Amino acid sequence: MAFFSRPQPGTLPTTLKLLVALLVPSALVSVLVGPAAGMGFGIAMGLGMAVSPISTPRQTAVLVLIGAALGSLASYAGETPWAIAVLLFISAIISALTNQRSAGLLSLAPILVILFGPGPIDLSWWQAAVWIVVGGAVGTLITKLLKFQAPVQPVAKAVAWEHGIVVGLLCAAVMYWTLSNNIPHGYWIAVTVLMALRPLPNQRRATLNGRILGTLLGAVFALLVVIFLPLWAAVVVAVLCLFMLVWYTMGGAYLMQTLALTPMLLIFASLGDAERGFELTVERVLFTVVGFVVAVLIALLLRRWESRREDSQAEPA
Repeated sequence: MAFFSRPQPGTLPTTLKLLVALLVPSALVSVLVGPAAGMGFGIAMGLGMAVSPISTPRQTAVLVLIGAALGSLASYAGETPWAIAVLLFISAIISALTNQRSAGLLSLAPILVILFGPGPIDLSWWQAAVWIVVGGAVGTLITKLLKFQAPVQPVAKAVAWEHGIVVGLLCAAVMYWTLSNNIPHGYWIAVTVLMALRPLPNQRRATLNGRILGTLLGAVFALLVVIFLPLWAAVVVAVLCLFMLVWYTMGGAYLMQTLALTPMLLIFASLGDAERGFELTVERVLFTVVGFVVAVLIALLLRRWESRREDSQAEPA
């Protein structure tokens, strides 16, 4: 895996259009309704953009409604440990079902549970449902207007179920533990596992390496920015990181995506507060490392199961 890579050639114009399409409506919702609604709307746009390129309009509507139901229930559950754990496991099973259609089709489902439950998006259950539906519809519209396409990558039934069940059980246990013990930002452990441990076996090594390296380097960079730059300059850096995140997302370079995502989140969260920035950086690095170790162990377990299954299928009758 190349340590650093360039954005995919020819994607700059589309990146600029996509940034405008994402930022303008999100900013309007944030100003008119509030930051929580803007965040919920923004993540829901990502949901619509993820499912619509390889789904029919009816399938897209169903998948967005599933996301709205999960986000709404998570918002209602709040930080109730057992409820969030159950919802996270259910969302992982739903992801396993949809992964058989295409890998990652509904990978945002567990993330919605975390963000709208114990995460930073503080909305009532009905507000969560409304903004996920509206954001999903706008994301679908953006996909159609920009004519985005995505390859269909079906996951074998056995692989999808093994991945979904193991990841669901583990992340549910992690969320129950962190919420029961009131661990700040402990949900980053589950997020790391969910985002880095891909359902397709041949993608796991690259995403796991990209997650850990990108987070470590991005966290150090974010801390230096928060400590040494004035607030206005730090905000400019964060916006540039957002631009780089979208640009690299167009080309699928996961290391570079994480390297841009981490400082963007940490800078916006600390907003010039060096002490807060240091605290968030330590938590981000610690929980990412823990999540990475857990994800590697799961990947090894899944690979062992896959090898055994392949050996049994290869044995003569």
